[in-house]
Amino acid sequence: MPDNMKSENKKTIIMKRTLAVLLLVLVLIASIDFMNRFLCIPMTSNQATVINMHHETADSIDVLLLGSSATYSGFASAYAYELYGFTSYPYALAGGTCTMWKPALQDALRTQDPELVVVDAFTGGYDPEEIKHRCNQAYTVMTHTHFSKEKIASARELSSSIDGTNTLSYIIPFLRYHNRVPSNLRKLSDRIELERFGASPLKGIQNISSARKLRKPDESGFSDETLPLDPETERIIRDFMDYCKSRDIKVLFVKYPSVLSRKHPEELLVNFRANRILEIADEYDFSTLDLQKRFYEIGLDEKKDFYNHGHTNVRGQKKITAFLGDHIQNTLHIAPSELNDDLKASWDESITYYQAYCDLNEELMQDGKKKELWDSPDLVRKLRDRIGK
Repeated sequence: MPDNMKSENKKTIIMKRTLAVLLLVLVLIASIDFMNRFLCIPMTSNQATVINMHHETADSIDVLLLGSSATYSGFASAYAYELYGFTSYPYALAGGTCTMWKPALQDALRTQDPELVVVDAFTGGYDPEEIKHRCNQAYTVMTHTHFSKEKIASARELSSSIDGTNTLSYIIPFLRYHNRVPSNLRKLSDRIELERFGASPLKGIQNISSARKLRKPDESGFSDETLPLDPETERIIRDFMDYCKSRDIKVLFVKYPSVLSRKHPEELLVNFRANRILEIADEYDFSTLDLQKRFYEIGLDEKKDFYNHGHTNVRGQKKITAFLGDHIQNTLHIAPSELNDDLKASWDESITYYQAYCDLNEELMQDGKKKELWDSPDLVRKLRDRIGK
């Protein structure tokens, strides 16, 4: 065989092997992405919150809310839109702490450019040992964050802040949760349906149909007393504030109202640490709002508006949304959102769904049925039937 033919064959073989390796790498990356997104994190309301956030039209959310369950039980985006005309979304995960503020915000900023970010200060006031060990929420966020230099940086920060975790497991969460595959496979169809469903008219809402008759909060719950943060928690919080300053992001730090008293000493300690967070926010010239101290100004009734001492039901949610929404619009000057016809129709529809959601909650409460109702395709279908669409 001539030398030139041997050379050509050799080049062909090298090219084929290179293409085969590249194809193998692409298949491996696709497989890891599929396992991360569909098989390692269980199908929960937290996962639905993140996925539904990603379904929102790019650059359509003007107010982003970061926090935990007090955020999504205390604020209804569709109701705020009905009253004040601005769009919003609660990027809020049950059990979330300050460790998720920055990665959640970075995740949202990939597709959204909010005029205001509202942060639940209470989530930074937890006992430092709780903050060091709560990792599930961070993994939920990181599972749906696309691979990038920013994701690697976030993974490093999280692994240094949360005990028992490492950087690689945040980049590839499947490494930590691979043992959940069998149980998650049984819910794979629900997970795929959520991915295909698109933007939800419920806008990340979640609540429980219950109205507990609680005792009045005592004066300890309205105290200005502060407690110092442990050094690591304060570092995380200041790093988040520095990040927001560097991006020129407008931030409002909020304390959502609870029925606090000396009967709940652990929550009081969290509240005092949250007071300290508001002080730090003032240092950075960020806006703050203590809704705890506005408990009665908001019009909250501890016998009707809460499903437990730390979370409002839909009755309390509407009162908080009206009060906070008024502050956002008239004190922080967030104007009604400018929407095209399709987006306006979508948000107008969300008002109808939220009213149906409230009606369902009221019916269940009247019947004494305590049920968790979170934004899911199944709930949207049930409400659609009630609306008659």
